[in-house]
Amino acid sequence: MTRRRAKFALIAVAVVAIAIAAAVVWVRSDERTSGAQGPFLTAEDFPAGYKVTRLPNTAPSGIGGTTTPTECGAIVAEQAGRQLRSATVGVLATKDGAPTFAQSVITGGESVSDTDAVVRRCSSYRQQTDTESLESISSIVSTPAGCPGDVVVVRATTRLSAAAEQSDSTSVSAYVQGSNAVGVLTVSLDRPEEPIPDEFCRLASVVADGLE
Repeated sequence: MTRRRAKFALIAVAVVAIAIAAAVVWVRSDERTSGAQGPFLTAEDFPAGYKVTRLPNTAPSGIGGTTTPTECGAIVAEQAGRQLRSATVGVLATKDGAPTFAQSVITGGESVSDTDAVVRRCSSYRQQTDTESLESISSIVSTPAGCPGDVVVVRATTRLSAAAEQSDSTSVSAYVQGSNAVGVLTVSLDRPEEPIPDEFCRLASVVADGLE
């Protein structure tokens, strides 16, 4: 995954969350996680061959500008304010030819119920500035078999357009409410209709367990 693609994949997460692990987030180094990581997934949690890197403390948000439909402007702005007050840290797991996963732990910001409400009230909107635009379509999906029962699962498709560049991203995120933090697991997909990977619910369960 390129640095530009990693950045955009996590803008998509933030745009959903909204709206995760994804977001103006950069992979900090090649440092491989190992051993006890508290609430964070490690290389041992993934199938063989995955490389896990830590993400820096970041509070991502959308691009700002004018929002359409107008009624979503205040909703998205309020969400951005919650995200800017939060601390978001986590890991990125990559493997050639396999889905890319991001996991984050969010404190001091948006709750799972906040995320659920934003998606239901503004499932489709567009932000436009003088230099770029961001289109977001998201939905709450039925909890897949094997996922924690209280998880909120969101599928999101976003398109970021700038002067000479366009980036499309599709992701599925599981949001888990802990007592003091929110755990988010996001998988980046190659196309909007792609099925959720088999590993998703098992990893979401590990994220949920790590919050306890």
